[in-house]
Amino acid sequence: MSPYCKQYAITFYLMVLCYAIVPAATLAFEGNAKNPIVDDYQYVIVLDPGHGGDDQGAKGPDGTLEKDVTLNLARMLAVELGNKHKVILTRTDDYRLDVPDRTAVANHEDADLFISLHAGGSFFHQASGMTLYYFKEPTGSALTLDPEYSKPLKPSTQIPWNKIQNRHKTTSSVLAELIRKRLSEQMIFIESKVQGAPLMVLEGADMPAIVIEIGYITNPAEEKALRDIETLAKIAKGIGNAIEDFFQKVR
Repeated sequence: MSPYCKQYAITFYLMVLCYAIVPAATLAFEGNAKNPIVDDYQYVIVLDPGHGGDDQGAKGPDGTLEKDVTLNLARMLAVELGNKHKVILTRTDDYRLDVPDRTAVANHEDADLFISLHAGGSFFHQASGMTLYYFKEPTGSALTLDPEYSKPLKPSTQIPWNKIQNRHKTTSSVLAELIRKRLSEQMIFIESKVQGAPLMVLEGADMPAIVIEIGYITNPAEEKALRDIETLAKIAKGIGNAIEDFFQKVR
């Protein structure tokens, strides 16, 4: 039985954000997040901290793990958004969650947005920058993506619900571009881009949905930035502002 079945989408009402202690060479985060009027939220936002448990994701030269960076960023973003919106995390601790279960949380909660958080990884340590992905049907061209989240999709075996993200393609790309613009203004990452890709975690989501790769954890300079609490706070603030921009523009 998956951790999702055991703990099923612990709703992040954000009355008190529990203290998080992550392993050495990763970030430690603690803070309080409040949603004072739980029944008066504006939108439902599901945040998906990538990887977890024995799935560590990418690893930086100094040992920083992607699974820890994504969870810390998700918690900080939950604090940023929690006073206005109902925020749900697909995982709230260090455990593995199957990819379909992550998307299922967003659909079950009838979310208005689904954002999956990741960090880039490459054997080429000079690789750098931020990439934001929206769902796009496979074209046959090869992409260097996280294999856990970009397993090849076979059109001949797809069933209709797998194509449901297609109707949110435009709004998803708008959200990605707004976040890219906000984070670019902070000059944390010199390079940033938005592109479509056949990402498995997005394909069945019935709402605007994107994957954010916040810098390359395998790049020493960007690993250092992703270990820094102040930098993560700026990233969370930028994403939060962009989400508000999105709701004003689209909804």
